[in-house]
Amino acid sequence: MPNFYLRSIFMRFLLLLFPLSLWTHDIWIEKQSDSFVLQYGHLHLTQEHQGRKVIPYDPNNIQEVICKNGSNIDALKREKHYPLTIYKKCDSLYIRLDNGYFTKTPYGIKNLPKNSVKMPLKSWRSYESVKRIEKGEDKVLSNSLEILLLNSPKEIGDKAHLQLFYQQKPIEGIAVAYDGKVRGVSDKNGKINIRIKHSGIQNIQATRKEPSAHSELYDETIFTTTLNFEVKE
Repeated sequence: MPNFYLRSIFMRFLLLLFPLSLWTHDIWIEKQSDSFVLQYGHLHLTQEHQGRKVIPYDPNNIQEVICKNGSNIDALKREKHYPLTIYKKCDSLYIRLDNGYFTKTPYGIKNLPKNSVKMPLKSWRSYESVKRIEKGEDKVLSNSLEILLLNSPKEIGDKAHLQLFYQQKPIEGIAVAYDGKVRGVSDKNGKINIRIKHSGIQNIQATRKEPSAHSELYDETIFTTTLNFEVKE
């Protein structure tokens, strides 16, 4: 009995250590001279992460690529290579990934459903998306969680006026972060304003959680989305 009791306390303690923030890594679309490149890792210099660091990802996780050019919105072929590179003119580009199952255990996080690991503590299925805006009016491009940019911030100190959508409808109460730090939640119309703190590529993130319909595999579904645009110096 004492051993069981101690193990129960230990497992509860591990659950408390489960990170409150989902933004331990960044996903972004990098604009190069003739292409867009999907990147993953750490985007900005911080005390914790000294300099930009790119981490490889599995290109098979890419589920959807949408390019908006003028009034045309096209679903592009999903190229299964790393890094994903798009050689096409896009006013805005949206990429969605299915990262699969994750389960927290006393031995670390496994990229497996909870019925495939020992002593599962918490499990989830991860869907991730990123959109980069180059110019023109922003439009909702997907049925998943998405951030809409309602204005065009020009310089440091300007506010980005944002609206959160899920299944193409405004959604309230979604946590929104700027460079990994939560700045607030969307209002009843899905809106929130974020003040621009630096020049260069902007990384604004949002997340939504919902209970799983397949509790034998995972406990909840987590949708994470990122908005990229650039502000000149």
